Amino acid sequence: MRDFFAAWLGTLRSPLLPLLRRALSTSSSGSWDDPLSSAATAVEAHFQAHWSALDAAARQDPAQVIAAGDWRSPLELPFLWLGDVHPSLLTSLFRTLSPSPRLLAAVDRVDRRIRANVPAVADRLRRAQDAFVSAEVAGGADVEAFLEELKSVALVANRLRRDVLSELVAAAGGYQAALFLEALSRFVLSMHDPEVLRRFDQCRAPPAS
Repeated sequence: MRDFFAAWLGTLRSPLLPLLRRALSTSSSGSWDDPLSSAATAVEAHFQAHWSALDAAARQDPAQVIAAGDWRSPLELPFLWLGDVHPSLLTSLFRTLSPSPRLLAAVDRVDRRIRANVPAVADRLRRAQDAFVSAEVAGGADVEAFLEELKSVALVANRLRRDVLSELVAAAGGYQAALFLEALSRFVLSMHDPEVLRRFDQCRAPPAS
């Protein structure tokens, strides 16, 4: 997954994000012309491919995916939920674009869905952990069953992320959707930007002597 993620970031950095920016800058009066539509669709598909790859990784090693693999940057870690960005980060990012009242209402609906689903997924993980602990104390937990439940939790979390992105892009439509995808791409890439990480390291407390 480390190699995939590095290649995925590289493709997002170039050519996908520059193509999207170029299409945004040349689109007339916020129109949804073919180059902009193609560039935005490619970026959305790129994020969906990332979550599909996480699904595949979760089927092989769900514990590593849920715990955030070693391919993540230290700055990225606070924004992760069960292996990748928290779904509410997507709606929060969308709100920074000053959407219209109609779009804000759509984002509110997506947020309500997130608030309904995230606790349910977290509770499912907690129940699996509790069952494992109880069984292990009693003499031996079923590790295979535990990993199977972890896999299911990871898949559900990724499906929620995929659905949230799709709903936001569909609700925004056209130029606004492209702006959102551009902002999302910039945010993800900033978590791996050497200059941003340097500033992050400077703010971290030195290890205790």
